[in-house]
Amino acid sequence: MKIVQVDKPGPPSALELVEVPIPEPGPGEVLVRAHSIGVGYPDLRIRAGIYPWMPPLPAIPGTELSGVVERIGEGVTLVRPGQLALLSARERTHRGGHYAEYVAAPQEATFLLPEGMNLEQAAALANYQVAYHMIYDSMRPLPGQVALVYGAAGGIGNAVIDLLKGLGVRVLGVASNSERARWATTFGADEVIDRTNGNIVGQVAALTDERGVDWVVTPAAGPTIPGNIELLAPAGTLVIYSTMGGAAKNDLWEVLWPSRSAAVRLFNIHTWDDLVEERRAGMRALIAMLAEGRIRPHIHRRFKLSQAREAHELLEQGEVTGKILLQP
Repeated sequence: MKIVQVDKPGPPSALELVEVPIPEPGPGEVLVRAHSIGVGYPDLRIRAGIYPWMPPLPAIPGTELSGVVERIGEGVTLVRPGQLALLSARERTHRGGHYAEYVAAPQEATFLLPEGMNLEQAAALANYQVAYHMIYDSMRPLPGQVALVYGAAGGIGNAVIDLLKGLGVRVLGVASNSERARWATTFGADEVIDRTNGNIVGQVAALTDERGVDWVVTPAAGPTIPGNIELLAPAGTLVIYSTMGGAAKNDLWEVLWPSRSAAVRLFNIHTWDDLVEERRAGMRALIAMLAEGRIRPHIHRRFKLSQAREAHELLEQGEVTGKILLQP
């Protein structure tokens, strides 16, 4: 079978297509034949050798994979060949491991999918896993509240908007240009602010009758914190879920004290690394939502497994809407 691995960390050219034997499922393991493999930002960091949860070299990137159970190992009772399955690197000690035509995984770490499920959309659920715990466990918004979502046309933005709309939240998206604003509307945003059209503060004020928003959801920290706090309604919350922009250089006391009782929440998906049952329950809830048509992961583009370099180059350009997939 073919895998994509990194022998020496570096740019996309560090990704090598390698032929290796198909693994045999050991006791308690399930062998899954890949249909679709998600490409995400953790993969870029694994390739660059800078991911804190880095697998040992030579490293195989890949956070999630959907496919069909090919074989089962001794003692497996919960899974049978022919079933549809989703594998997630969050169920592994090290991240990665899914840029491969076949992957063996423990049966308890294998999420079974309903017959007929869209395997491409299932391979995009890692973004939704981040959004699910951020929204359902960290934010817990109320129907009728208003959320401003930065990066509204990206993979996480797609997931955040989808889940917020399902809870009855009014969503204002922020996009970097008119084309990405159009995509954010497609994802379900009620209104979208195109950053090229001028002042975000003024546009938010106009869209909320000067009240502001209850939630600002953003991957950016650092120097953007004071400006985002200005966008909040009374008792509103700024939610930061990544480290774009670097660490905060501000004295948050000086920023928050003059505000309208604002709060800042730092969300980290790795909080759930040790909360195994909560994490798996969240993924099962997302699978049910997908099966019922309540969420709509968007696939931006599909590449062959052999085109992993091109997929990484595209993701690094920052213009992806939704999810990139690799397919054997």
